[in-house]
Amino acid sequence: MYSAITTLILLAMIGCGEKDKMGIGERINKLDKENELIVQLAELQIDPTQLEPYLEFLKDGIQTSIETEAGVLTFYSMQSKDDPSKITIVEIYENQKAYESHIASEHFLKYKNGTLHMVDSLKLTRVDPVIFASKE
Repeated sequence: MYSAITTLILLAMIGCGEKDKMGIGERINKLDKENELIVQLAELQIDPTQLEPYLEFLKDGIQTSIETEAGVLTFYSMQSKDDPSKITIVEIYENQKAYESHIASEHFLKYKNGTLHMVDSLKLTRVDPVIFASKE
């Protein structure tokens, strides 16, 4: 059985080209053995009056990161049903170097600087998933 992190990575790799260079099983085993992944939760409270422009910055930043940064593997962003101004983002990076490159990138800095006045609070938490399951 695959670990939670490797399952998330497999889902991220589908459609991004890595599966063509190496078999999926091989890639999962390699990533699992490397044990260098960075998995982080970002919990944000957005000013409700700024929610729409914030979401535009978020979508643009995520799309650009996924398209241009090899070490950015996954972003899942979600809104609370009870309070749409509460945003949670699951971030998965190949390693610490990929994370540091991401936060120094031009598009991330555009997102960060453009949304500073929109974010009421931000909590970043590094996590080790216990289990993740999905149907393909």
